[in-house]
Amino acid sequence: MSRGKRSEKMGIRKKIWRKRFLSGCMLLVCLLAQVFPLTVYAASNDVALAVEQVFTQPKGTTAAETFTYTLKAQQPGSPMPAGSIGDMYSFAITDTGTGNIGPITYSTTGTYRYELRQTVAAVQTGYTYDMRVYTVTVYVTNPSSGLQADVVIENENGLKVSGIKFENQYAPLASDPSIMVDPPVRKTVSGSPSVNGTFTFKLEAEDKSSPMVAGSKDGVKLMTIVGPGEEDFGTWSYTEAGTYKYTISEVDNGERGYTYDKAIYTITDQVTDVNGQLSVDRTVTNTDNKMVGSYDFVNQYTSAKGAGAPGGGIVNIVRSVKTGDDTMAGLYQALFFIGGLVLMACVVYLVRSQKKRGVKAKL
Repeated sequence: MSRGKRSEKMGIRKKIWRKRFLSGCMLLVCLLAQVFPLTVYAASNDVALAVEQVFTQPKGTTAAETFTYTLKAQQPGSPMPAGSIGDMYSFAITDTGTGNIGPITYSTTGTYRYELRQTVAAVQTGYTYDMRVYTVTVYVTNPSSGLQADVVIENENGLKVSGIKFENQYAPLASDPSIMVDPPVRKTVSGSPSVNGTFTFKLEAEDKSSPMVAGSKDGVKLMTIVGPGEEDFGTWSYTEAGTYKYTISEVDNGERGYTYDKAIYTITDQVTDVNGQLSVDRTVTNTDNKMVGSYDFVNQYTSAKGAGAPGGGIVNIVRSVKTGDDTMAGLYQALFFIGGLVLMACVVYLVRSQKKRGVKAKL
């Protein structure tokens, strides 16, 4: 046999063995598939559910809060998680976190429905509870691979969702401004101005973001009092616990004839959470850090005439006038000026007369 024919036979044998090998591999795969079936199902006959809880609260509140949830079967005898009582399973989640339900094991095919909701034994002041109700439907089928459980979750509107989430919130009720201590600003004027002056007072927050009375801007509120009298700035409410500070002072408007009071009063509001209601404890201290019950300011009026720098340093030119009447003071000043002119004229006349007499004597 020629060498060419021998090579051709060897090639044919290799092809036959290659086909046999591939056929054997395919047969082995089929046998394995029967013993260890492959599946495209994502679920199994065990179901576990995750429940997410989000809990928010304002700054200054750090207490841990626990909320309770209940899974209830809609058909008696439905499979339930370990620890269930009858057709109900309860569990709790603290603060922001996740709670797990299950696993729930299914041994027979069927459709099983459950409702999941938050249970509130007693509504507490300041709390907002998420009262959504989720429906969980488990479809258990028996394909050739064995029992399979598929889960569908719907919200209270019947819309399918990818997970279960509850959002709870705590925010104490705002403080009641009607019971806030509100001392008045008292303005006293000493002296006898012919026209009442207008005085300005300033309420200023230590922190511009602090709550303020209506009409404030950038943590400042201005108020005016005409002449002597008293007014108040008003009240406001707090929505968060903490310590808040403010000052009250008089604004120097530079009105001539007046000296301004330099007193500064400090308001300290200690805001605390009392069973879900914010309460305000206020103290007011003066420049000497002594507690007071009002904001007292005294302005002194001297005279608008002959005034030095605006707002103080008054010098009265006519010190001999005791009456305090500006009209009489002006009259005395005029008479004094005219008398001076007459005196100067007399002196000039006498000097000239003496010079004329000296000239005649020489002649």
